[in-house]
Amino acid sequence: MRSRTSFFNRAFSRHLLRRFWPVWALWLILLLLVGFAAPAGNPPESYASRADYLRELNRVLLDTGVALVYCAAAAGPVVAMCMLGYLYHPRACGMVNALPMKREEAYFTAALTGLVPMLLSDVLVWLLIFLRFGGIEGVIAGHIHLWLGLVVMANIAFYGMACFCGVLTGNTVVLPLVYAVLGFAAVVFESTARGLLGVLVYGYTWGGLSFDWLAPLEACFARLRVVGEASPTAPDAASFVQSVSYRVEGIPYLAGICAAGLVLLPLAALILKKRHMETAGEIVAVPVLRPLFRVCMAVGTGLILSAAFCDGYFRQFLGGRALAAVAFLLLVLGAALGYFVAEMLMKRTLRVFDHGWKQLGVICVCLVLPFLLAELDVTGYEKRVPAPDEVEAVRMGYANDRLTEPETIAACCGFHRGVIGHKAENDGPRSGYNTVVTLRYELKNGKALERVYHLPTDERAKADPASDLAGYQAFLNLPEPLLRRAGADRVIDAETIRYAALDISRFDPIRERGWTGESIRLTPEQVTSLWAEGILPDAREGNIARWYAWDGEECRTEQTNVTVNLELFPAEGGAASYDYRAYDPRDHFDITVLTRSAHTLRWLKDNLGLEPTPGLW
Repeated sequence: MRSRTSFFNRAFSRHLLRRFWPVWALWLILLLLVGFAAPAGNPPESYASRADYLRELNRVLLDTGVALVYCAAAAGPVVAMCMLGYLYHPRACGMVNALPMKREEAYFTAALTGLVPMLLSDVLVWLLIFLRFGGIEGVIAGHIHLWLGLVVMANIAFYGMACFCGVLTGNTVVLPLVYAVLGFAAVVFESTARGLLGVLVYGYTWGGLSFDWLAPLEACFARLRVVGEASPTAPDAASFVQSVSYRVEGIPYLAGICAAGLVLLPLAALILKKRHMETAGEIVAVPVLRPLFRVCMAVGTGLILSAAFCDGYFRQFLGGRALAAVAFLLLVLGAALGYFVAEMLMKRTLRVFDHGWKQLGVICVCLVLPFLLAELDVTGYEKRVPAPDEVEAVRMGYANDRLTEPETIAACCGFHRGVIGHKAENDGPRSGYNTVVTLRYELKNGKALERVYHLPTDERAKADPASDLAGYQAFLNLPEPLLRRAGADRVIDAETIRYAALDISRFDPIRERGWTGESIRLTPEQVTSLWAEGILPDAREGNIARWYAWDGEECRTEQTNVTVNLELFPAEGGAASYDYRAYDPRDHFDITVLTRSAHTLRWLKDNLGLEPTPGLW
């Protein structure tokens, strides 16, 4: 008679359950404490109203689901270490393989025995939550069901990842390390590589990571969160708070890594089928992955060592080619360190320096060459400046306003060319104070070009009217950016003003710090008059809302002790759509009155009897 193929062995499963039942008991206790006790321990009597209690209860249900996703990320490798422990000890591995069952049967038995009790615990606690809160009017049943979905998807995703990592190694301690590497490696590699490019390439900038989705642990933690939404038409703050509802962001990504976990579970069985029993106890149990382990250790250690030391230490007193030379040296030293440490771990000996030098040399060349080409600027990245007629808008520094006037764009391109021409001066050590200039071109073809520069703010730069620092200050005091800072592009009247006040600083010799502050609230009518008759005419003449790149004589003597503080409703929608949680810097204006702000000074004296004191500093 032909024997029947099985993928589950009940006797082996019962053995694992008897041996490791405390693990699932702890997971059940954690579910009860976080998922059930947290909302149940929040009595309605502690809230001002029934609506407040229900709103908070709905939020807590989602919050506990997200918190348990994080817990599942830690529980996954722990359960996998218990279930696959027979793979990591030669005696246990030999005993299990001597049983009348195939490797796939042993693996699937262990994998399912680890996963099913976790899922049953999830369902049990979900039933308790539903029985306790599902019948309460005002509790959103969908939140309770979503709680179960979040926890189940997290269990499958992270446990599947952990089991896959478990068959790649023959060491119990290494399993969580491989799991962590799989969960964060993409972010670490990309961030260190981009950080090193920031050291080597003049003007290089990067706003975010492109491959963080390949790092499931980091990406899940970053994307999965509970957010509140309120009605945009709430007439006041109280109504706004009352209208808040909650949802969970990042569910599609969690569903994606859950699907990946389902794929990795059977894929691990295919790898285990080809794995030799003698690899129990080895750091890397799959022979074909050993060269990859050496390469990853070499590249990762080289990038981390070079980026960390160059950006965090050597950047303070080295610059230019000297810093680049140190970066390349650290790349090579880090690669050699990672390569031979990997050899020591795999061979369990310190005698590994008599071979492998050729492979290490190839790794070093492949690692250093891209960064060397970047340092030599073979692509022309450092010298690239778009033509003014190719640019739709620019954003640079300070308020980061979107500037569109042709004269402003042309001035920005001219300033940018000057900064590029002064690379030797600007790309030096950063031990002193530097002014960081961020520059972004929005091109007419839909693309964008971004750069960041660190301009030395030393006495030479301050004294030289042709320095890049002086050019930066001159650019931000051109008519368009200056008028933007004064609110010339906004409608300022009684309908748009949400808050207005004059902040006045006065010297008080009795106080410890010598200065005291006073605030005078202004009515919308007063602000409308002040802006139309004082601030706007002064801004058109360039005599208010000026920006200073350094604390020089001009900055100290021109500014007075009076600042006009304005807060407007959003440009789109006005008061009816105001979000009380939102803070948009474009709706806030802090305009310091200058000694040459003739129109504003006249208005303050005629309407408030106020005469600002020159020389605030």
